Amino acid sequence: MKKWIVPTIGFLLLLVAFGTFLSSHGEKKTSWLKKEAPDFWVLSDVHFIAPELHDDGPEFTYITKTAAGKDLYYQEESLQAFIEKARQEKPEGIIITGDLTLNGEKASAEKMADLFRPLEKKGIKLLCIPGNHDIHDGWARSYHGEEQEKIPQISPEDFKKIFPDGYKIANSTDPDSLSYSISVNSHYQFIFLDSNIYTLDVSSSAPPTGGELSKETLSWLKQQLAQAKEAKQTSLVFMHHNLYQHNALVHQGYVLKNTNDLKKLLKDYKVPVVFSGHIHVQDIMADPDQQLDTKEIVTGSFAIADHGYGILSIQPQKITYNRKTLDVDTWAKEQHETAENLLHHQKYLKDLFLLDGERMAYEQLLGQDIFDKTVLEPSATFVGEKNYLYFTGNDFLSDTEVAQEKQQEGYQLIAEHSSFLKNYLDTILQDTNLPDDHLEISLSEK
Repeated sequence: MKKWIVPTIGFLLLLVAFGTFLSSHGEKKTSWLKKEAPDFWVLSDVHFIAPELHDDGPEFTYITKTAAGKDLYYQEESLQAFIEKARQEKPEGIIITGDLTLNGEKASAEKMADLFRPLEKKGIKLLCIPGNHDIHDGWARSYHGEEQEKIPQISPEDFKKIFPDGYKIANSTDPDSLSYSISVNSHYQFIFLDSNIYTLDVSSSAPPTGGELSKETLSWLKQQLAQAKEAKQTSLVFMHHNLYQHNALVHQGYVLKNTNDLKKLLKDYKVPVVFSGHIHVQDIMADPDQQLDTKEIVTGSFAIADHGYGILSIQPQKITYNRKTLDVDTWAKEQHETAENLLHHQKYLKDLFLLDGERMAYEQLLGQDIFDKTVLEPSATFVGEKNYLYFTGNDFLSDTEVAQEKQQEGYQLIAEHSSFLKNYLDTILQDTNLPDDHLEISLSEK
């Protein structure tokens, strides 16, 4: 009997080893969809905080003033409007490229997952990857009255349990991170990369802004790309941090630390497009160094004006991305809402974001001891307006239009009084790379 058991165990081990060998050397992956041309909706940087975690007291009011133009009061309603639209139009999946929560509150993640639950009945998957604010964020707090209270954070294990859809249909998960890959259909593979730096235990400090892919994750990524290539699938990559530098002045902590390592793999395996977020700006970019064919689509933050999201359509020989904005105003009327900031939500969002840009200008100029209203007001108004256009991807201007902008009173005053604000404006006035609201890639040209 003992002699029979030993060779049987050995035979089983051999089968396991052989299966592992096949898996890592090009065995055809099981595809999730049979559909040839599915659509996916892409969100980023939702920064949701569960309503029960705050009131309208002074502590939370202070937080809203430091929120860089984010709407923190009507998030549940705007997500409900988005979910209702998705329920009607039925994309195959909703993709979120990180920063699902404001500051990694477990309660916010659970509430957000509950809001998306109605899409399960429609078969719409919620495919998520964390951002730098999601896992073990030491800033996780509730806000009531004049008090802040530390609350449970999201662990890596929590993230998989709260947002399980992607992991359930994954062909492979990275043992070293929350990265995973999905064989979408016979033509495409999606790879979701966890580019964040976080502790494995509860944190007491601010979340790192920067991101990096470990050697182990890069090795796993290479294996996924190689398998897809052998299966004649095109790979698309989704992550939180940026592949390229999208602003000449503001990029530290936003571009992946070891982006060159990733670029090499993207080039070797001819990845046509990478999706990211993090900088909150809507921007589509080709490699500025012209070394890589890969385009990068940064979907702007859903938490700010103007509730932008992307529609990704994949056909066997074509990839199309179109930016859309959410019409909360109409949804609010249909729901018989009475709050003015919901019935005129786009105006509310825009005013909120303009105010944040103006505040930045005021702080900079007042810090230089400039108190003259005839300088402050036109300068702040100009910065607010141009910042809004930049973040919503409406900065694709001609040289003539840029010259006209620079003749405006606001720009002239800033050029005279603040080199920092002038330099910043010069980086956001004109996008000379690609238009930011649409991209079409023909794979037959590759």
